Amino acid sequence: PPDLAMAPVFCKLAPQVERPVRRRRGPGFVGVTVAALFVALTKRSFDLAVPAWLSLSCATKDELPRRQALLAGVGASSAAVPVAASAEEAVRLDQYGRAVLPDGSMTRVEGPGLELYQGAASFLGKPKVFVAGSTGELGRRVVLDLLRTGMSVYCGIRDPGRAFEVQYQNRKSPKYEMTVVPDAFIEGGREKELQAQLNDASVVVDLAGARYGFDILRPGVGLDSEEPARTDLNGTKALVDAAVAKGVKKFIYLSAVLVNGPALGEEVSGSDAYKSWNNFGNVLECKREAEEYIKKSGLDYTILRPVPMTNDFPRDVGGLYFAKPDTLLLKDTDVGKKVSRDDVSLAVLDAVFNPKASKGTFELVGVPRRPPTARDMWWEPRDGKAS
Repeated sequence: PPDLAMAPVFCKLAPQVERPVRRRRGPGFVGVTVAALFVALTKRSFDLAVPAWLSLSCATKDELPRRQALLAGVGASSAAVPVAASAEEAVRLDQYGRAVLPDGSMTRVEGPGLELYQGAASFLGKPKVFVAGSTGELGRRVVLDLLRTGMSVYCGIRDPGRAFEVQYQNRKSPKYEMTVVPDAFIEGGREKELQAQLNDASVVVDLAGARYGFDILRPGVGLDSEEPARTDLNGTKALVDAAVAKGVKKFIYLSAVLVNGPALGEEVSGSDAYKSWNNFGNVLECKREAEEYIKKSGLDYTILRPVPMTNDFPRDVGGLYFAKPDTLLLKDTDVGKKVSRDDVSLAVLDAVFNPKASKGTFELVGVPRRPPTARDMWWEPRDGKAS
């Protein structure tokens, strides 16, 4: 510190007089307060570096010894961290708190998962993917995970401004390929245009949906109640028709929980959660009809129904959980009410290769203070009610 550096000068200038002997005192109130604050901040920083479900602060008396043992191997490193999920299995986590494979990879890209794509165009032995809605909060995560897996990705964009925000550019390298597809509007009546824009992709990931809410940078966007019918319903049908005509092998669709509300009775369709969500252009009804259209198309499909998504890391939201269709109703009796977009993105990636995801509908949620589902248990949905 500067004051210590100047100490010799002060000593020379100071009068040479004897100093009275003073009794040593304790650290005092200020010192104790600073020390306590330092300890609290240090502990808080450590808690943030590990999954919320391993935090000691919320552990019960029975859980405390086990969590202390688990924390011995958990740090803030960005490397994948092995964490015991039970006596029978182990879950390895990436830097976001997502469950990865035992070797640290995000998905398995060999074996039965590639049989579906035999004869299709490929890059490094993996199928090429078209992502509709690639610049959204979820879309940009999906694109990144696909690229990190070493794939060739066609990024369908509707808004050039958002493409600039995420810095999408045509890129080719020995490890991945990114191709920007402008004006990829997912709307009814564009089957021919979409067929051309799919290029030679053998997988279509449909994340495009009506944008709801006021955006100061894009006045008028998110306020059109006709957009759910135009995009979520008719746009999805047009994309499905284009995929069928193009010979696409796999279609992955992002839907939502509660889409089957009317069939579940007045308790669900009359709930505040359903009415507030569906109030924007009957978006849930549009998604439900789109789901049925996909199932009848003849395509191999995976339909994902997440609860409301958040940008928080999975380690802060809770472990990813696969629930059976129509069992997550956004009630207090559910295992959870939100899910991290990072977890949903990883599920999209795995659905490309995992045969267990074939022709299935899965509801996704994060369970607070619980470890994520082990990878060998993915795509085996369970009841969405808390036990």
